[in-house]
This record gives sequence, C-alpha cells and structure tokens, in this order.
Amino acid sequence: MAMQYALGRARASATGNPITFSYDVVRGDSVLVLLLKVNGGTNRAGGAPTWGSQTFTQRNSTQKAASSPEASCELWDLLNPVPGTQTLTIPNTGSLTVFHTVAIGRDPNVKPVRFVAANGGNATSTNPTPGAITIDEDGAIAFAIAAGGWQTWAPSPQVGTVINNNDDGAHGEGSQYFRQQIHGALTLSWTFGTSDDWGAVVAAYAPLPSIINNNYLRAGTVAIG
Repeated sequence: MAMQYALGRARASATGNPITFSYDVVRGDSVLVLLLKVNGGTNRAGGAPTWGSQTFTQRNSTQKAASSPEASCELWDLLNPVPGTQTLTIPNTGSLTVFHTVAIGRDPNVKPVRFVAANGGNATSTNPTPGAITIDEDGAIAFAIAAGGWQTWAPSPQVGTVINNNDDGAHGEGSQYFRQQIHGALTLSWTFGTSDDWGAVVAAYAPLPSIINNNYLRAGTVAIG
C-alpha cells in the first residue's frame, strides 16, 4: 500500500519576518512537506524554515524562470518529526508575500520514512514540470509545486492529485501529490495551452524497508549414533 496524503495546513499568505504559526504533529505524520510560493522575481531570504528546534531541508533549489520571473517556488521537508506542538517559522527578511502550505506524507504502517529523490526545472514555455525522478521502492509518495506568470491559473490536466490550484492575479501556483504504487520513473507536470514564466520542484518519499537478517551461524555438526 502506498503512503497516504493528508493536508496539514491549508494555503495561506503572509508578509511578516518571520512568518510563524503553531503547528501540531500527530503520530503517523512521517514527513512534513512545506510548499512555498513567493510573489515577484526576488527570492525569499533569511534561511531555512524550522519547527521548534528542528530544521527543514530544502529539496532541489528555489526555482523561477531565468528571464523576467513573476514568482518562485520552494519545497522543504522535515522527516519523522516527534509528535507534539511547536512553532513553525519561515524566515522572510525581505518581507515578501509568501504563500505557504503544509502537506503530510503518512505511512499506513506508521513506519519511519526516507527521502528518495528530487528534481527541479524552470523556463518560459507551456506545461511546467520539475522533470523526472526515479523512485526505487514501491509505495512512495511524491509532492510537487509550480509557480508562474499565468494570469489565469487553470491547468488541465495535471498528472497528480490537486493540493492547490490558485490564481493570485498576475501569477499563480499549483501543487500536487502522487502515490506511486510501483517503483520506477515519475514525471509530474501541469498542462497549459499558453506560454509563460515558471519554476517547479518535486520530491518523493518512501517507508524505510524492514530489516531482515539472513545471516546464519553454523557452530558445527554433531553426529549421534
């Protein structure tokens, strides 16, 4: 059975420095995925987000079009957090408008998870995609985010299941997840009929494999007779 998806915190926006909110982690929340979309051509500054004393890890890098970007996106994760209530902090020293969503990956057997792969891409074109990743284990889950300059953010279709599709005026954001039942290559994307600037990031996670000990020690053979 593939890992499960849950929405940890619905999309919201803020301009403070830092952006903070109380966040509860419950048993079974194997990975927190923080999806960030930042308005404008300037990257968010101030460093890595944190949850209490634990620091999120950025997967791939901040992605935006190389020429005249209107928005950028980031994907951060926190693996196997200890259940409890802590403050989630997003540094924002430039006081930019940051849209943030917390997505959750859960293993149905409540096992720890590991990071599998990430990729990112950017361009000015149709059909944003972070590019392909290779998932090496059955039952993984992938998350992806894209941000771009489309004034009407209405992709149709997209590969995964929608987390967000939001038109923010002069630009927009889409995020999605995909439960990969069988290991192999995966490419998430959004389909647009018109060209615009965009950046996109994807990351995947899978349960840690069970440890099976196949080592046997033969002390000797005793003959009875």
